Amino acid sequence: MERTMRLLISNVPAGCPAGVLQHWVEAHGYRTFGVRLIKDDVTGTSPSFAYVQLLDPAKLDEAARALDGRILWGGVLQVRRVVPPASIVKSASWLRAVG
Repeated sequence: MERTMRLLISNVPAGCPAGVLQHWVEAHGYRTFGVRLIKDDVTGTSPSFAYVQLLDPAKLDEAARALDGRILWGGVLQVRRVVPPASIVKSASWLRAVG
């Protein structure tokens, strides 16, 4: 997944498959390129968050506002736009060069 086109969805209910989460996002009008549900390597369980890549990156902020606080499988989801680590590093190096 490209770093600049993702939403971070947290508080995903335990046992919720990635396909269900993808369908839920798309049912709210946001086409997805992919969903990456984060799982613990040892237990195989989900620590309740996922990254979602939208086909239209211009809709990231709109999607975050529209989906945040909605309920999936009894859990209230928190949805935020991901700040890409690469741009944070780039910003910090620019500040060092200027300062």
